[in-house]
Amino acid sequence: MTEQADQPPPAASLTEKERAFVHKVAEHYRRIDNMAWNTGYVFGYMMICDPAEQRVSQIVEALGVTAGDVDHAAKLLATPGVFEKHEEPGGDDYRLVLPEHNWPKAVRHSLVHMPKFHQVLQRGLEVLDGASEERRERLVRLEHLYSHLATEVPAVFDRFEKAAE
Repeated sequence: MTEQADQPPPAASLTEKERAFVHKVAEHYRRIDNMAWNTGYVFGYMMICDPAEQRVSQIVEALGVTAGDVDHAAKLLATPGVFEKHEEPGGDDYRLVLPEHNWPKAVRHSLVHMPKFHQVLQRGLEVLDGASEERRERLVRLEHLYSHLATEVPAVFDRFEKAAE
């Protein structure tokens, strides 16, 4: 599969609307995170595929990507818990699933360290105490942002979990 933005995956098993959705997911992550197109296609496909659990060989066949593309997506998205990877005994094939209950955990994983980084930024302000305002300004603005995030992000997850009960 080419790395072109105007080429949605040639997935014969997907409708045109499904292909367009998979492409929009890939386009979003390409623009926001500079994610490789094929990684984004795997991610988008795993959001809507049927059945929800897919062998690597099925993903390759459905999207026209390589097994290496799927491996890259699996490594990138299994660590924060977005994908679950289930090994197949006696071969290179494995199964991937994107369970809906993993989304909050995965998002939380990506945001959980904000309070810790806020502490790092506060330490940076201490280090630059007495420095010119021009030198401190970037760090002041960043620390201000992270002070809000350190408070608000946990509250968002608390509200989400309460609403899910």
